[in-house]
Amino acid sequence: MSSSDFARSQKRLEDRGKDVLEKARQKIERERAVAARQAAREAAREEERRLRRVAQEAAEEQERLEHAAELEANNGVLYRAELVAVPAPQSIAADKGIKRAADKILLPPSAGASLMNQDAFKNGPMYFRLTNAAGNRTHAGLLEFSAAEGFIALPLKVIRSLWGPNATEEDCTGRLQVAYRRLPKGERTVFQPRSASFQQDVGEDIRGVLEAALLQHSCLTQGDWLSVPHGGQQYDLRICELHPEPAVSVIDTDLEAEINPSLETEEKIREEYEAAARRAAEAALATAAAAEKAEAEAAAAEQERLQREAYRLGKEQALPAEPPLGSAEPIVTCLFRFPNGSRHSRRFPLSSPLQLLFDFVDANGASSMAPGSYSLVTQYPRRVFSLQQRAGSTAEAAAAAAGEHEQPTLQIIGLTGPREVLFLEQQQQQDLSGNDSHALAA
Repeated sequence: MSSSDFARSQKRLEDRGKDVLEKARQKIERERAVAARQAAREAAREEERRLRRVAQEAAEEQERLEHAAELEANNGVLYRAELVAVPAPQSIAADKGIKRAADKILLPPSAGASLMNQDAFKNGPMYFRLTNAAGNRTHAGLLEFSAAEGFIALPLKVIRSLWGPNATEEDCTGRLQVAYRRLPKGERTVFQPRSASFQQDVGEDIRGVLEAALLQHSCLTQGDWLSVPHGGQQYDLRICELHPEPAVSVIDTDLEAEINPSLETEEKIREEYEAAARRAAEAALATAAAAEKAEAEAAAAEQERLQREAYRLGKEQALPAEPPLGSAEPIVTCLFRFPNGSRHSRRFPLSSPLQLLFDFVDANGASSMAPGSYSLVTQYPRRVFSLQQRAGSTAEAAAAAAGEHEQPTLQIIGLTGPREVLFLEQQQQQDLSGNDSHALAA
């Protein structure tokens, strides 16, 4: 084997060795990546388990604190249950002659046994917090423990407090969370009638009507509706505020009551306020539009002024030199009287075209009249010169006959002086006068 063959063989062996080493390195890297991912997943699962434990411990601690607070608030009595809601027969309270029955419920005997074992009667009348699946909550008193096991019977007032002021017994469905509550005696409440006619219909007897309605109830809950009978009608009043707590007992207590404006009145006030706000917004928009229009008009006026000034300067610079006094060339002195009271005088050669007079007037501002919108007029005899219309004057006819197609000169139109007085007249005024004019199309 030659040295070159040996070198090539050696090179191939080295390349194979490098490939083996590179594959081994890549395998190790893949195994490390897999192990890292597995470790990360395990760490994430462990963190998730830890967070669940923390959340569970927090919930248990919250439950323990609520339990302790509930026991403290209820003077050591604890009752919780989940019961199926059903309508209560209205005849039970009537047969027993119970007055405050509008918001009293029926619970199963097992609830009575639990509460009696905790001496709940020592806290006075029993009250219960009721919560339906929608999260609506109210409070009710106890009529008796005669409901079927697993059920709770509700009067119509409680049904409407949980399912809305227009609810019926058919809406009384689902399961309720029931919890015993000891309620403080009410001190003050704020009612809001639904209808604006309540105060008008009841008049000065509001106190007596409210007291009669409250005698049908054992407790009140903020947000509930109180049905108040009067004159053969039922008036709904929302309980907006209660003191000292959002739920109170109304048995053996003097309750101070306040009546707010009705919902209808508030709605009317709101509509009037919104209408006033809309009018104010429309007025503001109109004012802004007027200001924008005024600004645009001012800008347009300024633009027009600048354009007129540029036009005036152009005419001024284009005017030929005024012939001197005593000039050998025949001249006429023209005195122009402007509508604004100003006067301007200049000498013109009789050979000057009529356009030169208008150029001179425009160079002096023409009393802010637009170029071409006015005529030059002599008083005695009255003659009208305009660049906007063509008239059949004798002088122009003579000029046309002579083959002159340019504007006639001052001499041809008869402004031969030695002094001519010319007034400026708006074209419309001139046209209404009905006089003939010596005119030349511009």
